Amino acid sequence: MSAEQIAAILRSHAFHWTIEIELQDAIATALTAAGVPFLREHKLAPGDRIDFLAGTVGLEVKIGGSLANLTRQLHRYAQSPRIAELVVVLGRRRLEGLPSMLCEKPLHVVSLWRSSL
Repeated sequence: MSAEQIAAILRSHAFHWTIEIELQDAIATALTAAGVPFLREHKLAPGDRIDFLAGTVGLEVKIGGSLANLTRQLHRYAQSPRIAELVVVLGRRRLEGLPSMLCEKPLHVVSLWRSSL
């Protein structure tokens, strides 16, 4: 399944959470219901553990932190040969502003805060 298809699945859901692990659990439920096989907390390299890996699509969930730190983190993930595309799920508006490509790999952004407007 492509990153765009996974992003579309996530955009079609209304998620409710207070902490990041609750959002991750809800995303796991949505992916399972859609028949998307995935691994959770998959180690890409020493010190780099992505929230979800669905085939060659890496999925990271962020509800806090800074845009600069998130960009650096995603850049590291994009350097992995296991990753062909990335999806990042954002719970805060301040985390928007990511590039559409990292290391020549597509980056798809799912902004959950927009669904609550």
